[in-house]
Amino acid sequence: MTGLRDEEQWVKACVEGALPGVEVKQHDDNSRGSMHDLDLIRGGWRFGAVEVTAAADGESIALWKLMYRPGQRWIERDLAGGWAVALLPSARAKRLRSELPILLAELERRGVREVPRYRHSTDRFSAWLGELGVVHAHQAGTDSPGSIYVNIELPLERSGGWVADTGDALAEWLSGWMLEPHEADNLRKLERSGAAERHLFVILPGFTTAPFAAAELLMRPEAPLPTVPPTLPPAVTHAWVMSTWSAPHGFRWSPDDGWSRFSKSFEVADSA
Repeated sequence: MTGLRDEEQWVKACVEGALPGVEVKQHDDNSRGSMHDLDLIRGGWRFGAVEVTAAADGESIALWKLMYRPGQRWIERDLAGGWAVALLPSARAKRLRSELPILLAELERRGVREVPRYRHSTDRFSAWLGELGVVHAHQAGTDSPGSIYVNIELPLERSGGWVADTGDALAEWLSGWMLEPHEADNLRKLERSGAAERHLFVILPGFTTAPFAAAELLMRPEAPLPTVPPTLPPAVTHAWVMSTWSAPHGFRWSPDDGWSRFSKSFEVADSA
């Protein structure tokens, strides 16, 4: 029997904190396929099933993990440094590590300090940057000679926008997102559980597929609750959503209470 995954441990702590008297236990022990993740127990009886999922931009997360080394700067001794480089999520880390320092050194030699975001040049250096998945590169002054700072370019709808007075954007996004093909298996697991309450718990990581209008509500401490209910598929009766950012609360919806906030258990998140 396998233990709970890190994110399931976090969800367990959050749900137990939000629902007094409820115990969250592991259900999916890999003993068979298509098992939902967690059971909700009250008074010794199972009344609910929980499936944990994430609105994650897997491609961006994978690239970031390969390019970012905690506690370490990317330093190349042959560069003056101070380069800020924006990458497409499809960029290949191994090739970037190998070729980007060579290319930036050549730009420094030529006195080129910026490669415009919207370039139409056909010179070989612009083409090379494009092949590497570099969207934009800019050199500024730095106290760290040889430094290269990378960021991942996100679509406009995920990188910024207006801060709304209500949380309705979250309800609207969640309603559509649950019906996308990637969630079909999770919905089937909840449906097969036979539980009276079927909870879908959605985690938004730093690189999320959710639009800014929805994600930012889970980033700020005093974000407003939605004023409209989510449209849930038949397999789901309750919805939970939280981010991995430092905002102290997530949002949950139930047919009895509507939208409410719940506290995130940071002790479990930090140790996971």
